[in-house]
Parts: sequence; C-alpha cells; structure tokens
Amino acid sequence: MIDLVDRALLRQRCFSKRPPADAYRVLVLVAVLASSLTVVEGAQRLEPLPPQPPVVPWPTVAWREALPGPDVDRQQLEHELDAAFAAVGRGGLPDTRAVVVVHHGELVAERYANGYGPTTRLPSHSMAKSVTQALVGILVRDGRLRLETPADVAAWGTPGDPRATITLNDLLHMSSGLDDADDFVYPPESRAMEMTFGAGAGDVATFAAAAPLLHPPGTFWAYSTPTTMIVSAIIGRAVGGGRDGMLAFMHRELFDPIGMRAAVPEFDAAGTFLGGSYVHASARDWARFGYLYLRDGMWDGRRILPAGWVDYTRTPAPAANNGTYGAHFWLNRPPRKGQSPVLPGAPPSAFCAIGFAGQGIVVVPSHDLVVVRLGEMEKWTWPELGGTLARIIEAFPPVAATR
Repeated sequence: MIDLVDRALLRQRCFSKRPPADAYRVLVLVAVLASSLTVVEGAQRLEPLPPQPPVVPWPTVAWREALPGPDVDRQQLEHELDAAFAAVGRGGLPDTRAVVVVHHGELVAERYANGYGPTTRLPSHSMAKSVTQALVGILVRDGRLRLETPADVAAWGTPGDPRATITLNDLLHMSSGLDDADDFVYPPESRAMEMTFGAGAGDVATFAAAAPLLHPPGTFWAYSTPTTMIVSAIIGRAVGGGRDGMLAFMHRELFDPIGMRAAVPEFDAAGTFLGGSYVHASARDWARFGYLYLRDGMWDGRRILPAGWVDYTRTPAPAANNGTYGAHFWLNRPPRKGQSPVLPGAPPSAFCAIGFAGQGIVVVPSHDLVVVRLGEMEKWTWPELGGTLARIIEAFPPVAATR
C-alpha cells in the first residue's frame, strides 16, 4: 500500500494559518457541484469537457481502434512511446509495462513490454484512490452520502471530539487535519506505515480513524492513504453487506457499466475495500476509467457520476498550502510553496489519477485525450516520466485547433 509517485511530489507539507470559515467551505462545495467555474478567488476557469463524438461507439465492450489523425504529430508520438519503454530495470524488463492513448474516443496508440498485453491486469497503487472517489460520487448521486455533513465515523462521535466536524469533503480533499500523512520511511515511523505493514494492517480503517487532529479541518492539505481508507469504510457502511456487498456495488454501479470487467479490488481482513492502493485492471480498463471523467461522468446515455462531480474533482482543494490536488485526483496547476509540479509542460487542463512507481491516468480535456502509463520506476525518475507524458500529449492538437 505504499503510495508514493516520487518523494518530492507527495511529501508536500507546507504550513498555513489561514482556515476558511465553515460557511465558506459549504458555499464552495455547493458552487462546485452546481458546476460553477469560479470556485475560489483567482481560480483558473475549468476547460470544458468535450462531448462524445456522435459517430464513435462507447468502449463498453471494446475500444474502437484507429490510426492517429493527420493533425497528430505521429513522429513525435512514436519517439515518445519509444522513450517510455527505453528505461530498463531488473531482469531486462522495461520500467514501462503498458501505454494506452485514447483520442476523440478512439484507441490510437498502444504498446506493451514483452509478456504484457491488452488483457494483463496491472496494479493501481494510489490510482485506487480515484476509484474510491468515483464510488463516493455514485452514492452522492443517489442521495446516500452527503459531502458537507460530518463524516460517518463512530470513533469521532464522542462529545467534544474535535474530529467530529470533519466532513467527507475534507477527506476527499486530503484536508482532514488528521495526523496521518504519507511519510513512508524506514523503519516505520508514520501511521501510514503502521497501518500498511504493522498493527493496523488487519483493520486499516479502524486504525486510520484513530489518528489525532493536528489542524482545523479543511485548513491544511497533506496527502494521506489512511484518509482514503477512512473514506472507503464510509462507503462500505453506506452500501452494507460487508465485502460481498461492496464488491457487488462496485461491479453493478461502476465497473460493469463502463466495461471494466477485468477489474479486481482487494480487501483487508475486516472486509474493507483497500481503496487507497489496491485495484488490479488492464491498461484498457484504466483508460475506460479515465474516459468516464473525460466525458463528465456520463457513459452511453447513463449518468454514472452526478452532474458537477468531475468539475468538483478537478478544482483545487481550498487549503491554503495546496495548488496541485483536487478531490482525490492530482491537478496540473501551479504548485504552492513546497509542492512540485505534476506534469511540467503538459496542459493546465490535465488532471490525473497517479500511483506509486509511475502508474498514471492522465485526462486532458483541452485535447480530448486520455493517456495511461503503467509499470515501475527502477531506472526512471518522475520528472523524466512526466516529461515523456507531456510530450506525448503535445503530439496531439488542442480541441480548438480541430474545430
């Protein structure tokens, strides 16, 4: 369950003393879910999400495959795909195991390392956090969860417990204020490590919910796998039925409708979905997941995610020390002091599900594009990988240039 993309990227822990008022936080949330594009002062306008091309079938059963269009720089695309597989790690295997590129709803580029292919399941690592976020969205759509009310965590219900005001919105923004940030160091010194490999491993959500409060909820951003495990347990309680109930819900409401039939989530011994780190799926399935967000949560006429959810996803969390994180997705926005850029050189419209060792789903509304990269990072660094992904995107024209 180690969830680092790169230590410099994820250990972004700047301090701030400027908490927004509770009323302001609620207004921000309401505005976002109403699809407002000016959520916080100085915020960039959100790039419109492109519609499904009328002549392109939805990839529920299979992706429509096509060559890159004449307006695509095919030479640059091929060069960067070569670069993606150039770094070789243990056993002579390329660090990159799979790349899939979807443009205007068609699969236009796909490459795999030897021994891997379109049906190979590959691990999510922290991309699972974005799957967890989608499950919350489905329950919000149905009125079974609310973002702005105190989170359903029994351990915080004691009168006077300062954690009682933490909302699901705070948790999705990684702004709970809990002392549970992902400082993965050896020997284990953080709650995240102890949850993953120590005393908390059998019941990760209970262990995560026991964290004390360090900051007023909503005021301080810190990336945290334990936070996602608290969210996962909240989903499980809303769904009911334990592990089997959760698994059935995930397939019925998310995986099966969009064609992610190879997806396999993992659970801990207590029956909680390990939504911080563990979903296995093919590269094509991960592209479907990204495509759902590119298409504003709609799929073949069916609304999977509630209206406004994708805009909520890709709007920066309001904590003053954050510029690159939305609601369980990373954003290619200007970082705050102490943060690192997510994809330097890529369009600011890009938002990403990212996991340890460079797993990534990059959604680029300005280019009607989804890029999936899966593998390891034994010989590569995140800046090198991020540069390659940015140049893959650069090979495709902006949507406005094709109109």
